[in-house]
Amino acid sequence: MREEYKFLKEMIESDPFINYVQIKVEEISPGYAKLTMPFRKEITRLGDIANGGAIATLADTAGGTSVLSYLEWKNQVTVNLEIDYMEPISNGPITAESKVIRKGKNLAFCDIEIRDGKNKLCAIARGVWFIKE
Repeated sequence: MREEYKFLKEMIESDPFINYVQIKVEEISPGYAKLTMPFRKEITRLGDIANGGAIATLADTAGGTSVLSYLEWKNQVTVNLEIDYMEPISNGPITAESKVIRKGKNLAFCDIEIRDGKNKLCAIARGVWFIKE
């Protein structure tokens, strides 16, 4: 992993909330990020399945990381995030892969796939991030 990406990984993983939910950055390249989150009791809901909010947090973090992967050292904030949950997740680690599908001066659009520990596609998301000057 490039030195700049190691710095980005450390920056993301040191965020207090991201650290609390134990999200880890696995891969980064320009316009792409792969993150994981362990499946554990603290992120489950009734039925021993992952809570939708935990999945949304992982998707949001993956999208933001893929936008930051361009290493322009500008912050970003989420404008919109839509998620379609297709299958409940009951094993892990949970993986989110985000790809920037279009990036302009101020907005970036990402597609995100969320998979369970058996690599089954369980949710898809699309989001828009505002790139702050």
